[in-house]
Amino acid sequence: MVEPVTILTGLALVKKSVDFVKQQIQTCNDIGDIIGHIDKAMTGEQELIKARDKSGADPFAIGTVAQEIIDVKIARENLNELKNLVNLRFGHGTWEFILQERKKRIDAQKQAIKEAKAKRLKKRQEIEEYVKYGIITVAVILFIGVAIAITFKFVLAHPVEGDEESCKLYEPKYYLICLSEGRGYADTQLYLDYKLMKENWIIEKD
Repeated sequence: MVEPVTILTGLALVKKSVDFVKQQIQTCNDIGDIIGHIDKAMTGEQELIKARDKSGADPFAIGTVAQEIIDVKIARENLNELKNLVNLRFGHGTWEFILQERKKRIDAQKQAIKEAKAKRLKKRQEIEEYVKYGIITVAVILFIGVAIAITFKFVLAHPVEGDEESCKLYEPKYYLICLSEGRGYADTQLYLDYKLMKENWIIEKD
C-alpha cells in the first residue's frame, strides 16, 4: 500500500531531515548523498524564523514564551547536532563550506529573479512604446485621410469651371459648352447670343 505524501514544514521538516542524516551519514560516501536533506533542514529553520518574526514574539521576554520562539530554539539545537555530525564524518570546516555554497546558490537565485523581473519590466515598457507609437501613427494616418477627403470634397470635387452641378444652370446648348470648355466659354457664348438677339451687336455673316 502506497503511503500518502505529506508535505512537511517548519520544525517537522527540520526533525525529519536531521533524523535521515543521522541514519545515513555513516554509510554515505559523499556529502552529496545527504546535502538535499541538509538543505531541507535549513529551509525548515528559516520558515520558523519567519513565523516568529511575523508573530512579533519577543525572544528576550521573561515569562510566557511564544511557541514560535521555542520551535526556533529546538530547530537550532537540531541543526547544531547536524553540524557536528557532518564535520566529524567529512572533516572540520565541511559545515562552513556547505553554508557558503548554499549562500552562493541563494544569492544566484535572487539575482536571477531580479534579472527576470527587470527583463519583464523592460519588455513591458517596449510593448507600451510600440502601442503608443502605433496609436500616434494611426492617428496621423486618419488625420491625413480626413484632410484628403475634405480637400477632395470641397476643392477637387467642385472646381470653378466645368463643374457638372454648375453647368446644369445652363440651357442644353450652353450646358454642353460648359462641360467641354468650362463656364467661362459658356458665359461668353451666352453673352454673344444675347447681344445677337437684341440686334445691338455687330455680327458679320457670310
